[in-house]
Amino acid sequence: MNKSLLDLNHIPTLDELRAFFKENDFSAAAYMEMDYDTLPPETTEFLEHIKAKIDEHWEPLSHEMGLKSHSSYYGKDNPLIAMRDNHENLIASGVYKLIDEHPGKVAEILREFMDDNGDFTVDADVLLHDAVETTMKVMEYEEITKIVQDNPTYEDFNHDRYNNYRSIDFNRKWNHSRAQVKTVPLSDMERESANSTGIEDEVSSNIKLENFWGSITDEDKKLLNMRMSGMTHTELARELGYKTHSAITKRLQKLKEIFEKSA
Repeated sequence: MNKSLLDLNHIPTLDELRAFFKENDFSAAAYMEMDYDTLPPETTEFLEHIKAKIDEHWEPLSHEMGLKSHSSYYGKDNPLIAMRDNHENLIASGVYKLIDEHPGKVAEILREFMDDNGDFTVDADVLLHDAVETTMKVMEYEEITKIVQDNPTYEDFNHDRYNNYRSIDFNRKWNHSRAQVKTVPLSDMERESANSTGIEDEVSSNIKLENFWGSITDEDKKLLNMRMSGMTHTELARELGYKTHSAITKRLQKLKEIFEKSA
């Protein structure tokens, strides 16, 4: 490809993006060095905004390509997380440099992705998604993910994250005590009645819980967190607007069934 992506008179296709990234070693591209400690607040905010937009696509794509959990479960030294952070910094600083040095060109590009009201069209999001996906595929993210996850180390995990079951599982394997160490139950609270659902005993701190937690609604997560804090069924019903405490019992029973299916 002789032209740069900026010289095209149309939105780059996925094939054009892939060809461009393969022909250019973007991982070593020249960009503006950013010292976040010395940057003005508005500049830092802009860079963080750009990185967040990239991450909106990077995170789900990483799971499609094999990452087993949300990136917050992993440490900054994990090769996959370091790869993400480095590329997001590279791209964000590149965008900042482009805006700073070629504002007219930027305005011209942005007009291609705006409607008559000045709002961004869906094409802008599609282009960003394609660009992030192409970047990850070119650097063989899926293959790297398998290697990293098949050969974990202590530094791969975020040990400061509360209930990080990935790190707990790794530590047990590392200490050869996975089978001997008793798992921590979802809750150690006393049952309120004989009709208790037993979800507190069923849902233990292991990888199954992680899968279960990602499959339930925010309202159900709130219910479980409040139950874990020690609230009774009656207190939960009053706090969450249920008519009777039996409705809480039924909902917890349903969550138990969801957990069993997620195992």
